Amino acid sequence: MPTPSAVEVYRNLTRRAWSVRAGGRVVGHVAAIALRDVALRSSEAARIRCLRLGVRDVHAWARGVPTDAPRPPEATWFRYRLAEPGFRLADGQVLLAAEVAWFEPDGTAWCLASPGANVRIGGT
Repeated sequence: MPTPSAVEVYRNLTRRAWSVRAGGRVVGHVAAIALRDVALRSSEAARIRCLRLGVRDVHAWARGVPTDAPRPPEATWFRYRLAEPGFRLADGQVLLAAEVAWFEPDGTAWCLASPGANVRIGGT
């Protein structure tokens, strides 16, 4: 059996769904998806450009391997907002990686954060 490949997931605001990208190409749109071994990426230069020009583009995404793991009650909510750099937990802590993340039909995202994988506000 082949090893599952990593995909990139981002919220498609037009379709109100999660876009799934593999090998640099969108391969589908889903209402919900779960990923394991997640790395969260965003481009600060693109974020600033979007703010300056008032345009939208894909500059923040999660990369991981799809999984069927159900979301546990202890999962933590996180988000990405154009107004501030990086993905953030509810307490404002920057989130860089997660063991598992769930991207829900209502547009929310939840995770089990990897210990030591996060950086405090103002930290590097």
